[in-house]
Amino acid sequence: MARSLWTVSLASCLSLAACADSSAPGSDDEIGSATGGETGGETGSSETGASSSTEESESESSTEESESESSTEESESESESSESEESETETGETGFEGPLDDVLTLAHVQVKATHNSYHLEPLIPFDASHEYSHPPLDVQLEDYGVRAFELDLHRGTLDGEFLVYHIIIIDEETTCETFEDCLLTISDWSEQNPGHVPIMIWLELKDSTGGMPIDDLLLVDQAILDVFPPNRVLTPDFVRGDYDNVRAALEAEGWPTLGEVRGKVMFSVLNGGHPSVEAYTYGYTSLLGRMMFVGQGDYELPYAAVDKINDPGSPKIAEAHAADVLTASNVCGAGQPDGECFAELEAGKLSGTHALKDDFLAPVDGMRYFLDLPEGNPVRCNAATAPPECTAEAIEDLP
Repeated sequence: MARSLWTVSLASCLSLAACADSSAPGSDDEIGSATGGETGGETGSSETGASSSTEESESESSTEESESESSTEESESESESSESEESETETGETGFEGPLDDVLTLAHVQVKATHNSYHLEPLIPFDASHEYSHPPLDVQLEDYGVRAFELDLHRGTLDGEFLVYHIIIIDEETTCETFEDCLLTISDWSEQNPGHVPIMIWLELKDSTGGMPIDDLLLVDQAILDVFPPNRVLTPDFVRGDYDNVRAALEAEGWPTLGEVRGKVMFSVLNGGHPSVEAYTYGYTSLLGRMMFVGQGDYELPYAAVDKINDPGSPKIAEAHAADVLTASNVCGAGQPDGECFAELEAGKLSGTHALKDDFLAPVDGMRYFLDLPEGNPVRCNAATAPPECTAEAIEDLP
Protein backbone atom coordinates (compact mmCIF):
# COMPACT_ATOMS: atom_id res chain seq x y z
CA MET A 1 0.00 0.00 0.00
CA ALA A 2 1.05 3.57 -0.46
CA ARG A 3 0.44 4.24 3.19
CA SER A 4 3.17 4.01 5.81
CA LEU A 5 1.99 2.29 9.02
CA TRP A 6 3.35 4.92 11.40
CA THR A 7 3.35 7.99 9.16
CA VAL A 8 2.68 11.05 11.30
CA SER A 9 2.65 14.44 9.63
CA LEU A 10 4.95 17.02 11.17
CA ALA A 11 1.96 19.31 11.28
CA SER A 12 0.26 16.87 13.67
CA CYS A 13 2.96 17.57 16.25
CA LEU A 14 1.33 20.66 17.64
CA SER A 15 3.66 20.76 20.63
CA LEU A 16 7.16 19.58 21.47
CA ALA A 17 5.65 17.01 23.82
CA ALA A 18 3.52 15.58 21.02
CA CYS A 19 6.52 15.31 18.72
CA ALA A 20 8.51 13.61 21.46
CA ASP A 21 5.73 11.04 21.91
CA SER A 22 5.72 10.19 18.21
CA SER A 23 9.46 9.49 17.97
CA ALA A 24 10.88 6.02 18.42
CA PRO A 25 12.76 5.35 21.69
CA GLY A 26 16.42 6.26 21.31
CA SER A 27 19.32 4.13 22.53
CA ASP A 28 20.74 4.79 25.98
CA ASP A 29 23.96 6.78 26.29
CA GLU A 30 27.11 4.66 26.33
CA ILE A 31 28.59 4.58 29.83
CA GLY A 32 31.42 2.79 31.57
CA SER A 33 33.88 2.50 28.65
CA ALA A 34 36.01 5.43 29.84
CA THR A 35 36.28 3.94 33.32
CA GLY A 36 37.44 0.63 31.90
CA GLY A 37 40.14 2.38 29.83
CA GLU A 38 41.50 4.30 32.82
CA THR A 39 41.75 1.13 34.92
CA GLY A 40 43.66 -0.68 32.20
CA GLY A 41 46.07 2.24 31.74
CA GLU A 42 47.02 2.30 35.41
CA THR A 43 48.03 -1.37 35.50
CA GLY A 44 51.86 -1.76 35.80
CA SER A 45 52.59 2.00 35.41
CA SER A 46 55.65 1.83 37.77
CA GLU A 47 57.38 -0.88 35.73
CA THR A 48 60.29 0.14 33.40
CA GLY A 49 60.49 -3.05 31.28
CA ALA A 50 58.09 -5.09 29.18
CA SER A 51 58.30 -8.18 31.36
CA SER A 52 56.41 -11.34 30.57
CA SER A 53 54.43 -10.93 33.80
CA THR A 54 53.35 -7.42 32.81
CA GLU A 55 52.34 -8.56 29.34
CA GLU A 56 50.30 -11.39 30.79
CA SER A 57 48.68 -8.98 33.27
CA GLU A 58 47.89 -6.51 30.49
CA SER A 59 46.57 -9.32 28.31
CA GLU A 60 44.32 -10.56 31.12
CA SER A 61 43.16 -6.99 31.81
CA SER A 62 42.41 -6.49 28.11
CA THR A 63 40.48 -9.75 28.02
CA GLU A 64 38.48 -8.75 31.11
CA GLU A 65 37.75 -5.34 29.58
CA SER A 66 36.61 -6.95 26.36
CA GLU A 67 34.36 -9.37 28.23
CA SER A 68 33.03 -6.50 30.38
CA GLU A 69 32.29 -4.35 27.32
CA SER A 70 30.64 -7.31 25.60
CA SER A 71 28.50 -7.95 28.68
CA THR A 72 27.58 -4.25 28.85
CA GLU A 73 26.61 -4.20 25.16
CA GLU A 74 24.46 -7.33 25.60
CA SER A 75 22.80 -5.78 28.66
CA GLU A 76 22.10 -2.57 26.76
CA SER A 77 20.76 -4.56 23.81
CA GLU A 78 18.44 -6.52 26.09
CA SER A 79 17.31 -3.29 27.76
CA GLU A 80 16.55 -1.65 24.40
CA SER A 81 14.68 -4.78 23.27
CA SER A 82 12.62 -4.72 26.47
CA GLU A 83 11.87 -1.01 25.98
CA SER A 84 10.82 -1.71 22.40
CA GLU A 85 8.46 -4.51 23.50
CA GLU A 86 6.96 -2.28 26.19
CA SER A 87 6.49 0.50 23.64
CA GLU A 88 4.73 -1.87 21.24
CA THR A 89 2.37 -3.00 23.97
CA GLU A 90 1.56 0.61 24.87
CA THR A 91 0.81 1.56 21.27
CA GLY A 92 -1.41 -1.37 20.44
CA GLU A 93 1.01 -3.54 18.46
CA THR A 94 0.17 -6.60 20.55
CA GLY A 95 -3.07 -8.20 21.60
CA PHE A 96 -5.81 -9.81 19.50
CA GLU A 97 -4.88 -10.54 15.89
CA GLY A 98 -7.69 -11.69 13.67
CA PRO A 99 -7.19 -14.32 10.95
CA LEU A 100 -8.50 -11.85 8.35
CA ASP A 101 -6.60 -8.79 9.57
CA ASP A 102 -5.00 -8.30 6.16
CA VAL A 103 -8.36 -8.57 4.38
CA LEU A 104 -11.01 -6.84 6.48
CA THR A 105 -11.14 -3.05 6.84
CA LEU A 106 -13.14 -0.55 8.87
CA ALA A 107 -15.65 -0.39 6.04
CA HIS A 108 -16.51 -4.06 6.59
CA VAL A 109 -17.68 -3.77 10.21
CA GLN A 110 -20.76 -2.61 12.08
CA VAL A 111 -20.45 -1.59 15.72
CA LYS A 112 -22.56 -0.76 18.74
CA ALA A 113 -22.51 2.96 19.50
CA THR A 114 -24.16 5.31 21.96
CA HIS A 115 -25.84 8.64 21.33
CA ASN A 116 -24.72 11.35 23.78
CA SER A 117 -22.48 8.70 25.30
CA TYR A 118 -21.79 10.66 28.51
CA HIS A 119 -25.45 11.36 29.34
CA LEU A 120 -27.14 10.95 32.71
CA GLU A 121 -30.86 11.58 33.18
CA PRO A 122 -31.42 14.93 34.93
CA LEU A 123 -33.25 15.05 38.25
CA ILE A 124 -36.20 16.77 36.56
CA PRO A 125 -36.28 15.98 32.81
CA PHE A 126 -37.68 18.85 30.74
CA ASP A 127 -38.33 16.55 27.79
CA ALA A 128 -38.91 12.82 27.28
CA SER A 129 -35.81 12.71 25.05
CA HIS A 130 -33.67 13.40 28.15
CA GLU A 131 -34.93 10.37 30.09
CA TYR A 132 -31.99 7.98 29.74
CA SER A 133 -28.64 7.30 31.38
CA HIS A 134 -25.47 5.68 30.07
CA PRO A 135 -22.83 3.80 32.07
CA PRO A 136 -19.32 5.32 32.21
CA LEU A 137 -17.42 5.09 28.93
CA ASP A 138 -15.06 2.33 30.06
CA VAL A 139 -18.01 0.24 31.25
CA GLN A 140 -19.65 0.68 27.86
CA LEU A 141 -16.46 -0.57 26.21
CA GLU A 142 -15.87 -3.48 28.56
CA ASP A 143 -19.34 -4.76 29.45
CA TYR A 144 -21.45 -3.76 26.44
CA GLY A 145 -18.98 -3.94 23.54
CA VAL A 146 -19.51 -0.33 22.46
CA ARG A 147 -16.94 0.77 19.88
CA ALA A 148 -18.23 4.23 18.92
CA PHE A 149 -19.10 7.26 21.04
CA GLU A 150 -20.73 10.64 20.55
CA LEU A 151 -19.56 13.50 22.76
CA ASP A 152 -21.01 17.02 22.81
CA LEU A 153 -18.29 19.66 23.14
CA HIS A 154 -18.71 23.02 24.87
CA ARG A 155 -16.03 25.57 25.73
CA GLY A 156 -16.03 26.74 29.34
CA THR A 157 -16.67 30.43 29.97
CA LEU A 158 -14.02 30.75 32.69
CA ASP A 159 -10.87 29.06 31.39
CA GLY A 160 -11.83 27.88 27.91
CA GLU A 161 -11.55 24.20 28.90
CA PHE A 162 -13.61 21.83 26.78
CA LEU A 163 -16.59 20.46 28.68
CA VAL A 164 -18.92 17.58 27.80
CA TYR A 165 -22.66 17.88 28.44
CA HIS A 166 -25.93 18.21 26.49
CA ILE A 167 -27.67 21.50 27.31
CA ILE A 168 -26.56 23.94 29.98
CA ILE A 169 -28.67 23.92 33.16
CA ILE A 170 -31.60 21.83 31.90
CA ASP A 171 -29.68 18.72 30.76
CA GLU A 172 -26.06 18.87 31.85
CA GLU A 173 -25.57 15.70 33.94
CA THR A 174 -22.61 13.70 32.62
CA THR A 175 -20.34 10.80 33.50
CA CYS A 176 -17.23 12.76 32.46
CA GLU A 177 -17.40 16.53 32.92
CA THR A 178 -14.37 17.51 30.83
CA PHE A 179 -13.22 16.37 27.42
CA GLU A 180 -9.93 15.36 29.02
CA ASP A 181 -11.72 13.17 31.57
CA CYS A 182 -13.65 11.42 28.80
CA LEU A 183 -10.50 10.80 26.75
CA LEU A 184 -8.50 9.54 29.73
CA THR A 185 -11.25 7.02 30.49
CA ILE A 186 -11.16 5.75 26.90
CA SER A 187 -7.37 5.78 26.77
CA ASP A 188 -6.97 3.75 29.96
CA TRP A 189 -9.29 1.04 28.67
CA SER A 190 -7.65 1.04 25.25
CA GLU A 191 -4.17 0.56 26.71
CA GLN A 192 -5.39 -2.47 28.62
CA ASN A 193 -7.11 -3.93 25.54
CA PRO A 194 -4.78 -3.13 22.62
CA GLY A 195 -6.37 -5.58 20.19
CA HIS A 196 -9.67 -3.71 19.86
CA VAL A 197 -10.97 -2.41 16.55
CA PRO A 198 -10.61 1.38 16.29
CA ILE A 199 -12.86 3.28 18.67
CA MET A 200 -14.74 5.95 16.73
CA ILE A 201 -15.30 9.17 18.69
CA TRP A 202 -17.77 11.55 17.06
CA LEU A 203 -17.60 15.11 18.38
CA GLU A 204 -20.59 17.43 18.07
CA LEU A 205 -19.69 21.08 18.51
CA LYS A 206 -22.50 22.29 20.78
CA ASP A 207 -21.55 25.89 21.53
CA SER A 208 -25.11 26.85 20.60
CA THR A 209 -26.42 25.21 23.80
CA GLY A 210 -23.87 26.56 26.28
CA GLY A 211 -20.37 27.99 26.65
CA MET A 212 -18.16 30.22 24.55
CA PRO A 213 -17.96 29.91 20.75
CA ILE A 214 -15.76 27.11 19.48
CA ASP A 215 -13.90 28.92 16.73
CA ASP A 216 -10.52 27.16 16.61
CA LEU A 217 -10.53 23.40 16.13
CA LEU A 218 -6.75 23.26 16.51
CA LEU A 219 -7.44 23.64 20.22
CA VAL A 220 -9.46 20.43 20.04
CA ASP A 221 -6.56 18.77 18.22
CA GLN A 222 -4.24 19.80 21.03
CA ALA A 223 -6.66 18.48 23.66
CA ILE A 224 -6.56 15.12 21.87
CA LEU A 225 -2.75 15.14 21.76
CA ASP A 226 -2.63 15.94 25.47
CA VAL A 227 -4.03 12.43 26.06
CA PHE A 228 -3.22 10.32 22.99
CA PRO A 229 0.19 10.23 21.30
CA PRO A 230 -0.18 10.61 17.52
CA ASN A 231 0.59 6.95 16.81
CA ARG A 232 -2.51 5.87 18.74
CA VAL A 233 -4.82 7.99 16.59
CA LEU A 234 -6.13 7.00 13.17
CA THR A 235 -5.69 10.36 11.46
CA PRO A 236 -6.60 11.66 7.99
CA ASP A 237 -2.89 11.70 7.15
CA PHE A 238 -2.63 7.99 8.00
CA VAL A 239 -5.43 7.22 5.55
CA ARG A 240 -4.09 9.66 2.94
CA GLY A 241 -0.61 8.12 2.88
CA ASP A 242 1.22 9.25 -0.27
CA TYR A 243 -1.92 10.35 -2.10
CA ASP A 244 -2.87 13.98 -2.67
CA ASN A 245 -5.85 13.82 -0.31
CA VAL A 246 -8.02 11.47 1.73
CA ARG A 247 -10.61 11.07 -1.02
CA ALA A 248 -7.98 9.98 -3.55
CA ALA A 249 -6.62 7.40 -1.09
CA LEU A 250 -10.06 5.95 -0.37
CA GLU A 251 -10.92 5.73 -4.05
CA ALA A 252 -7.64 3.98 -4.83
CA GLU A 253 -7.21 1.69 -1.82
CA GLY A 254 -10.10 2.04 0.60
CA TRP A 255 -9.67 2.11 4.36
CA PRO A 256 -6.62 0.59 6.07
CA THR A 257 -6.92 -3.05 7.10
CA LEU A 258 -7.83 -3.99 10.65
CA GLY A 259 -4.31 -5.27 11.13
CA GLU A 260 -3.00 -1.76 10.52
CA VAL A 261 -5.35 0.05 12.88
CA ARG A 262 -6.04 -2.16 15.88
CA GLY A 263 -5.67 -0.37 19.20
CA LYS A 264 -6.25 3.07 17.70
CA VAL A 265 -8.94 5.69 18.20
CA MET A 266 -10.32 7.99 15.52
CA PHE A 267 -12.03 11.35 15.89
CA SER A 268 -14.62 12.94 13.64
CA VAL A 269 -16.37 16.29 13.78
CA LEU A 270 -20.03 15.34 13.46
CA ASN A 271 -21.44 18.69 12.34
CA GLY A 272 -19.32 19.50 9.32
CA GLY A 273 -21.29 22.70 8.68
CA HIS A 274 -20.04 24.37 11.86
CA PRO A 275 -18.35 27.76 11.17
CA SER A 276 -15.00 26.56 12.57
CA VAL A 277 -14.71 23.85 9.92
CA GLU A 278 -13.80 26.21 7.07
CA ALA A 279 -10.45 27.20 8.60
CA TYR A 280 -9.78 23.67 9.88
CA THR A 281 -10.14 22.24 6.36
CA TYR A 282 -8.12 25.00 4.67
CA GLY A 283 -11.25 26.31 2.99
CA TYR A 284 -12.89 22.89 2.56
CA THR A 285 -9.92 21.46 0.65
CA SER A 286 -7.77 19.35 2.98
CA LEU A 287 -7.18 17.80 6.40
CA LEU A 288 -3.40 17.85 6.14
CA GLY A 289 -1.86 17.60 9.58
CA ARG A 290 -5.21 17.45 11.35
CA MET A 291 -6.17 14.97 14.06
CA MET A 292 -9.86 14.71 13.15
CA PHE A 293 -11.95 13.75 10.19
CA VAL A 294 -14.88 16.04 9.38
CA GLY A 295 -18.40 14.92 8.56
CA GLN A 296 -19.33 15.73 4.99
CA GLY A 297 -22.34 14.82 2.85
CA ASP A 298 -20.70 15.83 -0.43
CA TYR A 299 -18.58 12.78 -1.14
CA GLU A 300 -16.66 14.42 -3.94
CA LEU A 301 -14.86 16.88 -1.65
CA PRO A 302 -11.18 16.02 -1.17
CA TYR A 303 -11.54 15.31 2.56
CA ALA A 304 -14.88 13.42 2.48
CA ALA A 305 -14.51 10.23 4.52
CA VAL A 306 -17.19 10.18 7.26
CA ASP A 307 -20.84 11.22 7.48
CA LYS A 308 -23.50 11.19 10.21
CA ILE A 309 -26.77 10.13 8.58
CA ASN A 310 -29.49 10.22 11.22
CA ASP A 311 -31.96 7.91 9.46
CA PRO A 312 -30.56 4.33 9.60
CA GLY A 313 -32.63 3.34 6.58
CA SER A 314 -31.72 6.29 4.39
CA PRO A 315 -30.73 5.57 0.74
CA LYS A 316 -27.87 8.02 1.35
CA ILE A 317 -26.09 5.23 3.21
CA ALA A 318 -25.77 3.22 -0.01
CA GLU A 319 -24.18 6.27 -1.66
CA ALA A 320 -21.74 6.47 1.23
CA HIS A 321 -20.81 2.79 0.81
CA ALA A 322 -20.14 3.36 -2.88
CA ALA A 323 -17.77 6.20 -1.95
CA ASP A 324 -16.11 4.23 0.91
CA VAL A 325 -17.42 6.75 3.45
CA LEU A 326 -17.93 5.60 7.04
CA THR A 327 -21.35 6.43 8.46
CA ALA A 328 -23.17 6.56 11.79
CA SER A 329 -26.93 6.65 12.39
CA ASN A 330 -29.29 7.09 15.30
CA VAL A 331 -31.40 4.05 16.12
CA CYS A 332 -33.54 4.35 19.25
CA GLY A 333 -33.89 7.52 21.28
CA ALA A 334 -35.60 8.13 24.60
CA GLY A 335 -39.30 8.76 24.06
CA GLN A 336 -39.61 6.55 20.97
CA PRO A 337 -42.02 3.58 21.07
CA ASP A 338 -40.65 0.03 21.09
CA GLY A 339 -41.97 -0.84 17.66
CA GLU A 340 -40.26 2.11 16.07
CA CYS A 341 -36.97 1.26 17.78
CA PHE A 342 -37.02 -2.37 16.63
CA ALA A 343 -37.82 -1.26 13.08
CA GLU A 344 -34.99 1.27 12.97
CA LEU A 345 -32.49 -1.26 14.33
CA GLU A 346 -33.41 -3.71 11.59
CA ALA A 347 -33.20 -0.93 8.98
CA GLY A 348 -29.72 0.01 10.24
CA LYS A 349 -28.48 -3.58 10.20
CA LEU A 350 -29.75 -4.02 6.65
CA SER A 351 -28.41 -0.70 5.31
CA GLY A 352 -25.00 -1.35 6.84
CA THR A 353 -24.51 2.00 8.52
CA HIS A 354 -21.23 1.46 10.33
CA ALA A 355 -22.19 2.72 13.81
CA LEU A 356 -25.61 2.13 15.36
CA LYS A 357 -26.08 4.93 17.92
CA ASP A 358 -28.57 4.23 20.67
CA ASP A 359 -29.84 5.53 24.02
CA PHE A 360 -30.47 2.05 25.46
CA LEU A 361 -27.70 -0.52 25.88
CA ALA A 362 -29.66 -2.67 28.33
CA PRO A 363 -33.31 -3.33 29.22
CA VAL A 364 -35.08 -0.60 31.21
CA ASP A 365 -38.44 -0.53 32.95
CA GLY A 366 -41.33 0.03 30.58
CA MET A 367 -39.43 -0.97 27.39
CA ARG A 368 -38.92 -4.25 25.57
CA TYR A 369 -36.30 -2.77 23.25
CA PHE A 370 -32.55 -2.41 23.85
CA LEU A 371 -29.60 -2.38 21.47
CA ASP A 372 -28.59 -5.98 20.92
CA LEU A 373 -26.25 -7.35 18.26
CA PRO A 374 -26.20 -11.11 18.88
CA GLU A 375 -24.27 -11.62 15.64
CA GLY A 376 -21.31 -9.63 16.99
CA ASN A 377 -18.87 -10.31 19.76
CA PRO A 378 -18.91 -7.34 20.11
CA VAL A 379 -18.62 -6.24 16.44
CA ARG A 380 -20.53 -7.79 13.55
CA CYS A 381 -19.78 -8.17 9.88
CA ASN A 382 -21.44 -5.40 7.89
CA ALA A 383 -24.36 -6.90 5.95
CA ALA A 384 -23.91 -4.45 3.08
CA THR A 385 -20.13 -4.31 2.68
CA ALA A 386 -18.31 -7.27 4.28
CA PRO A 387 -16.83 -10.03 2.09
CA PRO A 388 -18.33 -13.55 2.36
CA GLU A 389 -15.43 -14.88 4.42
CA CYS A 390 -15.98 -12.32 7.20
CA THR A 391 -16.85 -13.62 10.66
CA ALA A 392 -17.48 -11.69 13.87
CA GLU A 393 -14.73 -13.68 15.59
CA ALA A 394 -12.25 -12.52 12.96
CA ILE A 395 -13.04 -8.89 13.73
CA GLU A 396 -12.87 -8.99 17.51
CA ASP A 397 -13.54 -11.91 19.83
CA LEU A 398 -14.39 -11.23 23.47
CA PRO A 399 -14.41 -14.05 26.09
